[in-house]
Amino acid sequence: MFKNYFRSLYRNIINNKFYTAINIIGLAIGIATALLILLYIQDELSYDKHYEKHKRIYRIESDITINNKHQQYAIAPFPLGPALKNEFPEIEESVRIDQIGNILFRYEEKEYYEDSFFLADSTVFNVFSHKFLLGSPKKSLTEPYSIVLTESIALKYFDEKNPLNKIITSGAGINYKITGVIEDLPTNAHLKYDALISSTTIENELGGLDFSEMKPSRFWRIGAFTYILLKENTSIEAIHDKFHVFYEKYMKDLGDQYNLNFNLMTTPLADTHFRQGLGGERPSGNMAYILIFSAVAVFILLLAVINYMNMATARSAGRAKEIGVRKVMGAHRNLLMQQFIGDSVILSVVAMFIALLVVALVIPEFNNFAGKSLSLSLRENTIIFIELIVMTVLVGIVSGSYPAFYLSSFQPVRVLKGSVSSTGKKAGMLRKVLVVIQFFIAIFMIIGAIVISSQIQYLKNKYLGFNKEGLVFMEVQDTTFRSKVDAFKNELLSNLYIQSVTNSTGIPGRINWIETMRIEQEGKMEEQAILSAAIDYDYVDVMGLEIIKGRNFDKTMGTDALESVIINETAAAEFNWENNPIGKKIHYGFEQDKSGGRMLKVIGVVQDFHFKSLHNQIEPVILFIGERPGYLLTCRIGEANSQETLAFIEEKWNEFNAKRPFNYKFLDNSMDEMYGAEESICTLIKIATLLTIFIALLGLLGLSSFTAEQKMKEVGLRKILGASTGNILYILSKEFALLIFIAFILAIPLSWWRLNIWLENSFIYHQELKWSYFLLAGLLAFIFGMATISFYIVRAASRNPIDAIKYE
Repeated sequence: MFKNYFRSLYRNIINNKFYTAINIIGLAIGIATALLILLYIQDELSYDKHYEKHKRIYRIESDITINNKHQQYAIAPFPLGPALKNEFPEIEESVRIDQIGNILFRYEEKEYYEDSFFLADSTVFNVFSHKFLLGSPKKSLTEPYSIVLTESIALKYFDEKNPLNKIITSGAGINYKITGVIEDLPTNAHLKYDALISSTTIENELGGLDFSEMKPSRFWRIGAFTYILLKENTSIEAIHDKFHVFYEKYMKDLGDQYNLNFNLMTTPLADTHFRQGLGGERPSGNMAYILIFSAVAVFILLLAVINYMNMATARSAGRAKEIGVRKVMGAHRNLLMQQFIGDSVILSVVAMFIALLVVALVIPEFNNFAGKSLSLSLRENTIIFIELIVMTVLVGIVSGSYPAFYLSSFQPVRVLKGSVSSTGKKAGMLRKVLVVIQFFIAIFMIIGAIVISSQIQYLKNKYLGFNKEGLVFMEVQDTTFRSKVDAFKNELLSNLYIQSVTNSTGIPGRINWIETMRIEQEGKMEEQAILSAAIDYDYVDVMGLEIIKGRNFDKTMGTDALESVIINETAAAEFNWENNPIGKKIHYGFEQDKSGGRMLKVIGVVQDFHFKSLHNQIEPVILFIGERPGYLLTCRIGEANSQETLAFIEEKWNEFNAKRPFNYKFLDNSMDEMYGAEESICTLIKIATLLTIFIALLGLLGLSSFTAEQKMKEVGLRKILGASTGNILYILSKEFALLIFIAFILAIPLSWWRLNIWLENSFIYHQELKWSYFLLAGLLAFIFGMATISFYIVRAASRNPIDAIKYE
């Protein structure tokens, strides 16, 4: 029996090569896309689960309230971790990890800028499991000036040499002894570091701050990623339930004094990748994109299944006699259904192997693009392969279910009389519904791709409240060089192509410093946490900020250097100063007893400008003249001769004996990098949309071929009666055009609703949806669909009508 079934399948494939190829190609593309998306989703959902104790690790986060205003951060006060460990027996260990910025390091003749070197407590390896290639996890970070490198960084500096106990030197001249080498972190670690420096170093060199100092004021200065490891069989709720006791002991007195409150927040380590909306958070994942890609996988598989069902029912008349004979010979309907579903499953399995080959070929390029390390290793992806097999069988069953039900229902008497047609009302209506579903999905995907692409362009091109074009910035971390920055600026301004120069502690995209200040409110001073940047007199002009009230800083005004401040519109609004902000007071840098610091008076208000990505609401910010030159030097250069201008800046940089090699970045590029995740998603959606269109058109190509065959005699007769090729094309394609139009009408409300939700949830600032996006999607679907349909119909209409009439 099975031999006969396989022989029947073989004959059906040989006799219908074109339609079989369409089915297998569609299924292979659908399965390959779904497999790649499954691997991607598995990687996203596996973040930080490679750590042995990840189920017991929690990140400590901060919810600070200042005058009833909540501000939430992914980082915590410096002493909080050790203090929690001391107070709560449920906590086995704590660790703090803090990035130290973009620092130059050198060994002999090799020198590199490193932006992923972190400070860490020696307890880091008790919490996070790392495989040590050299050195010991217990001793490697106990001493000041010790550093543990990842394997790739060790190779970069030392090639194949043993780096243990070797010394690398920072740009500031600090020597670090290498005490260990660990395996590179996997790409699915939310906190990625290339090296760890002992936190005790900070007490000796980096600012002189004691990480573990338990003064009350230190509990209100946040700055480090902090993690705790719970003991076995303990709950994080126990920490939250008793935190009020801890707060009263360490934080309440100072909090009440400054009208502050601190609420402890924690996130399980495995969930931190998807944590959104916290200040100080590192780039993270987005669960919305996981759902989007899951839907895309389902859509593409569904299209492939629809293609199979359409082709099978369209060509049902071709197998009618076979079915009739089998029924006459005693075959039961259940056996026939099993045969047809079996045929479908076999083709799905063939498609699966093709899909595996396709994924194996494209996965290296996909990894480079997405920054992943996905693989088809059976050992690493056992569950994925089980899901793949189940998915393939289900696709086969679903694809073959309706054709099997439909074909096995044929009555043998009618079949053998030749009265069964694949163009009957029931089969024809099903094909129409399936074509509508196909183009509904395709149009939905096209609209999504257009909207996402337009939103990315909106993010890049929106006016940000300042002129970002032509701004080049560089870090001046060498304190000796920084003391000569005014002379350096004058040298740069001697170049005709350098229009202006400024230095500061913050530029758009890098204004992150938050401090508690006191602001004037109805005759009294109230505390507020405010973003700030120390600038020089040229900053407002160089950035192209617009003064809308008051004036800019003026060198001739002696009080501006120490007593003046400029605020943005949002600050004026939130401080209730819209009517008369000029002259209002801000107490900056005061001590715990509210003495000292600088009493600043508002002299101007700048128009709001975006100093964070458009994911974020504009916040209050203050600008004041720094007592010392800032570490960021920014030049506005002309478009002409930009390379020569940069070469000139580098020459002057070297003349001033900067300890760090010249390194620069254009501000517009830096701002665009904020939307790297969206650009990657946009590219992937575009690729998925092209695949969706291709599969939909593949099915339409098969149906148009079948329609041309079925209407061959009608086409011949119409030509003999004088119909032109255009007339015939119109008559035979108008039904397909109507189906595409119906799909378009159905796709509009759903896509409008879903895309509006995505824009509002993902971006504070976003474009409004335009009807042109939907019309363009519909037009593209219509053009592609009609072009595909026309291919076989025009070819049929071009044949000799006598041959067409003779066609059997």
